[in-house]
Amino acid sequence: MKLDYALPEASSEAAGAALGGEEILYCLPYDLTPDGKFTEGFLVITMTRLMVLRENRLEKVVPIASLSGVCCGELNSSGMLEADPSGDPFPIVFFTMEHMARYSMAERIITDLIEGVRPGIVSTDDEKKCPNCGRPFIRNTRICRHCSDRVGVLKRIWRVSRPCWGYYAVLLLLFWANSGFMLYSPYVSKRLIDEVLTQFGAGGRLMGHLLWLVALTGLCSLATTLIGAVREVVSAKASNLFVRDLRNDIYKKVQSMPLGYIEEKNAGDLMHRINGDTGRIQQFIQNVAVQAVNEVCLFIGVGIVVVSFNPVMALLIMVPIPIALFITNRIRTSVRMRYNKQWRWMDKLTDTLNNVFNGVKVVKVFGQEEREVRRFESVASSVRDITCKTEQYVYTVFPIIKFLIGFGSYFVTIYGGMLVLGQRMELGELMQFSTYAGYLYSRLDWFSMLPRHISQAITSAQRVFEVMDEDVPPEPAAPLTAENIRGEVELDNVTFGYKSYKSVLKNINLGVASGETIGLVGHSGAGKSTVINLLMRLYKADEGKILIDGSDIEDYAMDDYKNHLGVVLQESYLFSGSIINNIRYARPDASDDECIRAAKIANAHDFILGLPDGYDTYVGEKGQRLSGGERQRIAIARAVLSDPKIMILDEATASVDAETEQQIQQALGRITAGRTTFAIAHRLSTLKNANRLVVLEEGRIAEVGSHNELMAKDGIYAGLVRAQRTMTALSVAIDAPGGHGGPSGKGGRGGPPPR
Repeated sequence: MKLDYALPEASSEAAGAALGGEEILYCLPYDLTPDGKFTEGFLVITMTRLMVLRENRLEKVVPIASLSGVCCGELNSSGMLEADPSGDPFPIVFFTMEHMARYSMAERIITDLIEGVRPGIVSTDDEKKCPNCGRPFIRNTRICRHCSDRVGVLKRIWRVSRPCWGYYAVLLLLFWANSGFMLYSPYVSKRLIDEVLTQFGAGGRLMGHLLWLVALTGLCSLATTLIGAVREVVSAKASNLFVRDLRNDIYKKVQSMPLGYIEEKNAGDLMHRINGDTGRIQQFIQNVAVQAVNEVCLFIGVGIVVVSFNPVMALLIMVPIPIALFITNRIRTSVRMRYNKQWRWMDKLTDTLNNVFNGVKVVKVFGQEEREVRRFESVASSVRDITCKTEQYVYTVFPIIKFLIGFGSYFVTIYGGMLVLGQRMELGELMQFSTYAGYLYSRLDWFSMLPRHISQAITSAQRVFEVMDEDVPPEPAAPLTAENIRGEVELDNVTFGYKSYKSVLKNINLGVASGETIGLVGHSGAGKSTVINLLMRLYKADEGKILIDGSDIEDYAMDDYKNHLGVVLQESYLFSGSIINNIRYARPDASDDECIRAAKIANAHDFILGLPDGYDTYVGEKGQRLSGGERQRIAIARAVLSDPKIMILDEATASVDAETEQQIQQALGRITAGRTTFAIAHRLSTLKNANRLVVLEEGRIAEVGSHNELMAKDGIYAGLVRAQRTMTALSVAIDAPGGHGGPSGKGGRGGPPPR
């Protein structure tokens, strides 16, 4: 989110006297007057004042010291930054909803200034607008259709294909050889007509010459066929080598990106870029870029031949070409925009499939198969309609261009026929020239389709390079090793928000000793999961630091730090494969004995041995062949395999039954011993043995203490415990005999209680 707009010169002059040489910290645009009319203005923020400029005039100056607070509020269809909302409020500026996020950040900035703190907000939120022209990017990309450097993209494709240049050199030689045979073949046909076929009454005297010329024609055809076959093989090897490396690079880049970037993209979009877009680039290189060299070589050769053969007839060939080129240039942008729209819908189709397949159990449970079929049919119909319109447009316009390009052949035939009838040209020469003209028109026809192929390739390449060009958080210049990490953790004034203008955690300060168990407690949305997300380095704190053994967490090498981190989440994800390979995922070099030892610690060994294939049992996609408790215990075994110094438990027993929970709790008791542990639990009773409980409320630490201390305090934690006890007692009363949900209750159906 841009917060440092440049003031126009006239506005800068109007603000100059009021600034008094003070530094401008932030400068934000606004676009509405108090009565709702559009205007052009700026809010300038310094350390001591707010300055409102409108249409190059200074409207007001508000001293920061005079404010007790500010609030960014939403009106019916616009927004307002309001001062002193709790005292005597007055509006500062009005703006359209386009600037709502920007002024939400301004609220935080001004609040810091009121508290005497210099703001450290530097937003990285994407505005989805081109920084050059201000127009919106193509949806789900950061590509501007108006400012994109298409020539630069093609050059980059060429540079990226560097490992294949040896293959391309071989292809170039094959093209030259192929062009030579193609240029020589019409000359043989000319000799066949003029020296043999038109020599009526020659009898058998020319039979040997006939056989020789026919054989020569066949050899030319055989040579071009063999060259074409070799060319296709070499071209396929080159393009497949290129696309393999490109897919590896983009997949590696996606894996290195922060979680926030991946969450912004839908799965269908990323899958389409890795598979679909790279495939289109491969097809472009194999079938277009490589072929273009042959077409250019042949076009130049034919052009030289026809001009030297008969300049007048060569000119007649070229008559319609400028018209065709003009039309081709005019439709180029339209073709590119149509393909952009088509591929966006293809992304949506892929994402629809991905969502349904991932949530197929929910679909089945709620009987929504028909609904999902209709939804898929709707998206598929949109893809069909857009694709049909695009192809209809392309296959209407380009045949017209093709006809215009070939129209010159009629002039050539008329003029050449007149020369033959006047005996100023041999029939074979006319046929030779007509063949060359056909070559020329075929090349021009191919070139007329080139904008379409280039548009497809450029769009796909831009989408691929957009991912490749994303900034990856750099590793520290001299990373610390976590070999002897003790597990001391300190959160030093940590502030963080998934959107930089909306903080989830606010000034969190917490010190945790090595081996201590910390329970994170609070209402939904209080920031518990955000704390562990920062500890897992899925995100980076906006302000403040997280210290591990006194060193900034960002100073540790990422892989080294993750090796000393064990994580058990509420929804444990298992990969398709065997149980032992899922346990070994945390440490690929672990032996079978080490995996079995980890399974025993996790209380998973006994149930694994009870399976038909033991540790080699196939778990299915996402581990669907196992129960929730079994998946969770395998996840615990995976977490302890690397003997981590820091354990993170996020609702590890939230979705299992009481018996399974007891087994998991026994396992968790073993794995947390001697390790620094951060635990979030749905059932607060499971956190009673934690050394300390940290209660979060609206992103801030509200209470800290043991279970007994916080119960005695009778604050937020005590209220949560009482509410949960009430819900538990109500549940027991319902399930008890005679209760509404029991077998003899009015609402019961008889029979034993549900298991």
